[in-house]
Amino acid sequence: MRGRERVLNIVRGLSVDYPVAAPYMGNFAIRAAGKNLSECYQHGQALATAQLTAWDIFQQDVIVVQSDNYYMAEAFGATVEYARNAMPILHGAVIEHPGDVKKLEPVNPRTDGRMPVYIEAIARISDKVGDQAAIRGCGTGPFVLAGHLCGIERLLMWMIETDNGLEDHSDALHRLFSVGLETLIQFATAQLEAGATIIQLADSLASLAVISPEMFRKYVFPYEQKFFSRMHDVCAKHDSVALLHICGNNTKVFKDYVKTGADIIAIDHAADLAKAVDIIENRACIIGNMNPSGTLLFGSPADVTREALACLDTGHHVRYLLGTGCEVAPETPVENIQAMIAAAQMYQVAGGPL
Repeated sequence: MRGRERVLNIVRGLSVDYPVAAPYMGNFAIRAAGKNLSECYQHGQALATAQLTAWDIFQQDVIVVQSDNYYMAEAFGATVEYARNAMPILHGAVIEHPGDVKKLEPVNPRTDGRMPVYIEAIARISDKVGDQAAIRGCGTGPFVLAGHLCGIERLLMWMIETDNGLEDHSDALHRLFSVGLETLIQFATAQLEAGATIIQLADSLASLAVISPEMFRKYVFPYEQKFFSRMHDVCAKHDSVALLHICGNNTKVFKDYVKTGADIIAIDHAADLAKAVDIIENRACIIGNMNPSGTLLFGSPADVTREALACLDTGHHVRYLLGTGCEVAPETPVENIQAMIAAAQMYQVAGGPL
């Protein structure tokens, strides 16, 4: 069984030969391949070469074509600074007043900002690996994009003022989130056409460490639900699936995550995987939630193997992909990622149930 089929079978509740380990390793893969981070952020061929080099090393079932977070915001005029071989820095805000939202112009993911970099990289990787691996694309969610364009403090203040009747910013917020939604739909569609197996909505700033469950349900959930609803048929056309990724311990809204219609729900390492399994059950596939800033970064390969097997024990009776709670740190030892991937393959050999 090849990687792409193995991944899709697990997501859909079908049989596989062994579980999938799918660490979220965009930047780590670039570093492990010995490539330059900032060059990969700006050039599709460089990004594809780096990810393919890392795949040659790890032979993982999921290649993650993702690195920084500002490729969409930059298309709307956000200023991004590139330091040599380092993650980029976002400067300032495109939107400072609610009236500025009206100035937002539609963007084209195929030509604007750095979205074309990721589309090109996916196409190059797809041409190389075919169905030997699933390709996970990227995409910042409407709430994250709004935070990048406004500044998260300003965005939260508009929401608080609206909720408390101090000033009504409803129209500006709706337009802001809607522009983000439409951009992500077009970007995700282009990635599917390029060969992506998994598209994603990554709304990390919608974490319950930042907003309340009530804010999530009012300002975030409706747009996420629209995204997964509108992408459903597009994914089916390309035999692909869609993933929701939000950082933090978001147990209180896991039931809402299911209602978004996402095929895969990512569980951060800050949350309890067993609770996630109990709440989500088989209503969506779960991916998670090894700690990328704990065992993977600082532990030994034996420590990684123990944690990976514990996660597999917790998730084996539902649709489950062994993953990391968030992105793998670039400084993570290569042997630790190898141990994580090997643990999934060991699981069936050791008699663990599927």
